Amino acid sequence: MADAPAQLMALRDDPASIAPERAIVFEVEGSLKDFYEQARNIGLEYLGDFEEEFDQSDDFFIEDKPDQRLAGRIYLAMPDVQALRELLSLWERYKQNQRMPKGRGEWRELFSRLIDVRPWGPQDRISSATIAAWEGDLARDPDVLVRLEVELWYHEIGEKRAKAFRGLEAEIVAAGGEVVHHAVIPEIHYDAALVDLPGAAIGALIDNPAVSIARSDEIMFLRPQSVARYPAATEFTGEDSAAAAADADQAEPIAALLDGLPIQNHVRLAGRLAVDDPEGLDAIYPVARREHGTEMASLIIHGDLNANEPPLPRRLYVRPVLRPSANGDERTPPDRLLVDVIHQAVRRIKEGDGTEPAAAPGVVVINLSLGDETRPYARTMSPLGRLLDYLSNRYRVLFLVSAGNVLERLPVPAFDTSVEFEAATPDAREQAILNALNGNKSQRTLLSPAESLNTLTIGAAHSGSAFNGNLPNGRTDPFTDEELPNIVSAMGLGFKKIVKPELLFAGGRAPVRVVASGGGGGLVIAPVTVGAHMFGLKAARPAQLGGTRYEDFTFGTSVATALATRSAHRIHDVLMDGNGGSNHTDIDAAFMPLVLKALLVHGAKWGTKGLMLDGTFPPQGTGSHFGRRDDIARLLGYGVPDIDRVLDCTEHRATLLGVGSIAPDSSLLYRVPLPDGLDGVRALRAITITLAWFSPVNPRHQGYRMAALDVASGSDQKYWIAPQRSLQPTDKATARGTVFHERRTGEAASVFVDDGFLQLRLTCRAAAGNLADNIPYALAVSMEVGAETGIPVYDQVRVRLAQPVPATVTP
Repeated sequence: MADAPAQLMALRDDPASIAPERAIVFEVEGSLKDFYEQARNIGLEYLGDFEEEFDQSDDFFIEDKPDQRLAGRIYLAMPDVQALRELLSLWERYKQNQRMPKGRGEWRELFSRLIDVRPWGPQDRISSATIAAWEGDLARDPDVLVRLEVELWYHEIGEKRAKAFRGLEAEIVAAGGEVVHHAVIPEIHYDAALVDLPGAAIGALIDNPAVSIARSDEIMFLRPQSVARYPAATEFTGEDSAAAAADADQAEPIAALLDGLPIQNHVRLAGRLAVDDPEGLDAIYPVARREHGTEMASLIIHGDLNANEPPLPRRLYVRPVLRPSANGDERTPPDRLLVDVIHQAVRRIKEGDGTEPAAAPGVVVINLSLGDETRPYARTMSPLGRLLDYLSNRYRVLFLVSAGNVLERLPVPAFDTSVEFEAATPDAREQAILNALNGNKSQRTLLSPAESLNTLTIGAAHSGSAFNGNLPNGRTDPFTDEELPNIVSAMGLGFKKIVKPELLFAGGRAPVRVVASGGGGGLVIAPVTVGAHMFGLKAARPAQLGGTRYEDFTFGTSVATALATRSAHRIHDVLMDGNGGSNHTDIDAAFMPLVLKALLVHGAKWGTKGLMLDGTFPPQGTGSHFGRRDDIARLLGYGVPDIDRVLDCTEHRATLLGVGSIAPDSSLLYRVPLPDGLDGVRALRAITITLAWFSPVNPRHQGYRMAALDVASGSDQKYWIAPQRSLQPTDKATARGTVFHERRTGEAASVFVDDGFLQLRLTCRAAAGNLADNIPYALAVSMEVGAETGIPVYDQVRVRLAQPVPATVTP
């Protein structure tokens, strides 16, 4: 190894960015932060962002090994086999308490923080969660054929990929199994197979991976099959609708739904759908089983039916990716890799499949209310997450993805008995449950692909029109208002601690029930999943005995995502409504997904619950706000958006919208006009800045995100008009993803500088390898003042914009 390890080696927290022959594993005992500090001391380079913020356990995958304490696994990319051998030789010297070679003494301190150093091997290919899933399969039926996914190390050279697959296929056949499906997606470095193995072979994998197929150097991971599944309805408490069917505008759809097949002639949906069914599922999909697609289509088109909102004017494009199963539920295809199913569906929408043209090329937003129940997020980006990141950038389309529902029980240590729990004040009960959620955050993570970079992930807010404050005995409202997430909504953060979910939309005010108490084990609660007519939202749905008029109640993050898609469509329609006064009808369609992304987030903020959590969540004290606000962001994201504030300017509020492209390693200077009447006036004012983009991704690079954009003050006066950041995710958190969102306030009288313009500097930095292309973006800036000032902000800003000042390019 060279004397400057950083020139040759880089620490990784994701093995997918390492070639198999160069992967070596550090099993770390104790604090990962301490390990990273020592690694830096000897020159090893870690390419992740904000390394000083890594937590000891909660943000890293933890093996369930009761006989040893293990904080995480870190991967080292070696320059060649010789360097790998030399590192292993140093480790052997350390284990035997031998003296280190000259110039290698600092390695001893690093090795003291490790349990083991070894090449990538069988124990890395199979996680404890995978073993637990297989053991469950064998317990039900030891002779069952187990279907699993094999993810191969990706080779750039096609011949090597083919050779690796042939080797895998031979191993599977030799074990008595077969390959069901194989897919390669070069753009995301994905090479995987869906295989069947007999129970005996699975048992061998569990008992001794080193003597089974897991020993193959070409295999990166063995996992349960990725699947999205929705159970059949168990209760019917709704009623038939009195609504009449009506056709939608025949204009090209701009929103798409990838889900189950809806009831196309339901009174709420007839004439409003553009269903694309190339597999002929309509013939095999019983109407009574078309539950999830019908609900999602209804919520996108109409919103909560209790709200009596006008329907969307355009048809909704629907591509079924679920189908009925023998178990009575709806699920993704059992004989295809989920990543390939979504890939082909999106290609068909935007590009066509080679024999037919694009099915809906005008689509700019895609609703994906699907979550892989076998892949809760655990530090590494899932293949489906990588796919959505690639497709977002490739086709310039905004994916709205559900965070996922977590239905597991929750221990609440603040209470011992149900009597204490029920006797507590609502505020005390709420605080105890929030603390319990924070304490269990590593067990309540997002479901793949909600961790993805370019998407907007939607969580469920604790809000539902059916809730009237009355719940039956044994059912308790866990929270006091609608700013907090629904109890089942999965928690962030996302990949590399991106703020996820970014937004909360109404998902039902789900109650909880006590399922265990006393006996020294403390109190345990669980979400109530039946009785949605008491706390959910109303949507079209199949009837128990058939029919096309039935409506019932539902809840969860899928519901919230559908409402987010509806909001995106509403924003689009307002922007395109020149007759309604819009100044943005000339927006290039290629920028529209980024505009929608920016404006969906633009109206979000933390409310009083964010303030409460900032005062109660640990850690408290000087310098502790980074970790604390990251934990608040796991629950709230950027908050519940006020879409009406985005759609409507008022006399005292103006929103400016801009789009453009920025070259790598350059910056643009924007000058935002401010109202003249505010000069020197003491008044409350707020400035909100939201920047959205899609980043290319580099799966071979630990940084992954290739384009890092940012907005900062372009003046030496530093946001002189509104200098204080409002309570929100930290400035480091907002810089991690592909949406920058910041709200600033001020109240003191400010004398105008910079000719009465707020100067904003937008920068683009190459963050993960060579960035060749310009990056498109959308920027929204709002300025508002208190109504008591009487300052006509909108009119004054409009006048000053009559002679717009273009952005200035700076090096």
